[in-house]
Amino acid sequence: MNSLILIFLITIIHFVFAINKNPGHLKPFGSIGSLINIKELDQEFPTVLELFTYYLPKSEPILSRQILINDNHFSIWKTDKKLQNNVYGLSNINIQVESFKSKERQRIQMTFGEFLDRYGKEPLLFVHNVPTILQKYLAVPKPLQCDIILEHFQSAILIINGINVSPLMFGEDHDRLHCILRGNKRIVLVNTLKYPDVRKIILPEKGQRRGPPINPDKVDFDQYPAFANIDYHIANLKSGDCLFIPSDWLFQERTFENTISIIYNIRHHPALLIDENQLKNCSTYDATFTLDQIDWSAEPQTFRDVIMNLVHLKVKGFDKWQEVFSKHLSYDLSSDPEASAIFEEFYDIVDVDGDGEITTTEVEKIKGVHQHHITDLLYEMAKVINNKRKTSTSKSVDSENNQSTETIENDEHLQNYKSDL
Repeated sequence: MNSLILIFLITIIHFVFAINKNPGHLKPFGSIGSLINIKELDQEFPTVLELFTYYLPKSEPILSRQILINDNHFSIWKTDKKLQNNVYGLSNINIQVESFKSKERQRIQMTFGEFLDRYGKEPLLFVHNVPTILQKYLAVPKPLQCDIILEHFQSAILIINGINVSPLMFGEDHDRLHCILRGNKRIVLVNTLKYPDVRKIILPEKGQRRGPPINPDKVDFDQYPAFANIDYHIANLKSGDCLFIPSDWLFQERTFENTISIIYNIRHHPALLIDENQLKNCSTYDATFTLDQIDWSAEPQTFRDVIMNLVHLKVKGFDKWQEVFSKHLSYDLSSDPEASAIFEEFYDIVDVDGDGEITTTEVEKIKGVHQHHITDLLYEMAKVINNKRKTSTSKSVDSENNQSTETIENDEHLQNYKSDL
């Protein structure tokens, strides 16, 4: 009996000690610790010169309060009813949404109208490039309207969801403007350039396995001590606000009501090379310059695009698929045993029945953990190719400048493969 009491007391002491040692242990991500507010501007963006010569290269976040409220079409985003009434045909377009009813997320198809009826009552999420039908209702943010900047404007992603807690997210090769069209959310950010041990958890070094996903509601400091005693930058965003999130910053968000957001992604490495003198020649803000006026045709094809094209064209067999992927990557996969082995693993996973051919039905089964694993494989393959291109570049003085350019171009190209299929 005495021994049981002793064990009980030791357990309590250990628990109290752990709480005192790490007060944020098993608490929501960024709720306790060194919490830092982000610098704010009132109803203005940083100038294009400030954004691309200070905030982006210095890796500093900046929050623009109520910057969107005077946009011509801002009011139509206020309610779902207004959106449907003002955008003719919106309710009838077909979209892909994420469902979180079960432990594994599933991608399902429905009309936009059906989604707007359901997402406030069910765990549904829409995240995709802004549909063409909505692009004319979104003005390009002032710092991105310069011609030289538009060359490095990667994408505009629309996000619609109800009350939600996101996983920890990370953008290695691009910066983003995260704007709120409706609702409010709390975003917690960590600078992984300052905390490399945190970065290693999210992006393990070569040869190391990625650990289990971190629960943002209960961060285990015993399992992830790197998250204890670090600075957490906090932004409480509401409708009309925009937050600049630099490349290499980890972030996590919580939405507290039905929320519509848009993320403008900027290619980081090319943006660092922009000539300051070119920025000085940028024209003034044009409130009528909307997303539909941007030529997106030069956007690089994603792995998902390649896969869907192969399926629709009924291309059959491993060799044919490898040949098409080789052309897409401008790299002969068959001549590289390491890259070819990764591609073969990808092909075998998608070819569920093992008959040597990939069908539409099999591609439609790519979801949940299965989907993440395939995405990781394809990104790993692109990364292997990218690294080999770097090491094969000549080290002569004349070619050093070429190597620098190639590295930047390839790193930029890699970003196209990082998001889920």
